[in-house]
Amino acid sequence: MTTLFHHCVGELSDERESARSQWRKRVLLVGGGFQVAFGAWWLVRGLAPLTSLLVAGLVGVLVVLGGITVTSSVLASAPRPQGTEASRIERRLSVATVLQLTASVLVPWGLDSLHWHRLSLGFVMASIGLLLIWIHREVDSPFQGTAGTILVGFALVTVGLSGSAQTVVAGISSAAVLLSCAGAGYHWLEHHELED
Repeated sequence: MTTLFHHCVGELSDERESARSQWRKRVLLVGGGFQVAFGAWWLVRGLAPLTSLLVAGLVGVLVVLGGITVTSSVLASAPRPQGTEASRIERRLSVATVLQLTASVLVPWGLDSLHWHRLSLGFVMASIGLLLIWIHREVDSPFQGTAGTILVGFALVTVGLSGSAQTVVAGISSAAVLLSCAGAGYHWLEHHELED
């Protein structure tokens, strides 16, 4: 009976580790796509006070097009994970992402209505950073924990700024972190394509 129990526990543990490994790849692919899209948005926002909106927008479009090209090249290396444990992980990842996106819209709106404008950008940056840290803990994804920590640090810095200086620092630092994380994740996927 004890042997059967240990065997079942071992199988559950193996299934969990396999699901985490599969999701590690998937979050680098899907998360990388989100990071490129939001990184481009942050870049446009950070460049807008420094140049024309047309130039900032063109840079953002070029970043997105580059991200789409790279994403398509590593698409096959991270298929959607299957299985009971993989589904549980997917639900947790989906709920956390939806909560972060919702908070990124509602909380800044509330802060702005209270005239605490200086906290809005920092809150959004910190919420993205905390999501990346949580995802790293959930599936042991490389780079995301570090990127999340750096983003939270930059968020704290931006609270001390205001006006266009805050917009430039928040935008460019967030873009740099998100795009670097996405690029590192894609590079990792290319070198781990044949594993599992």
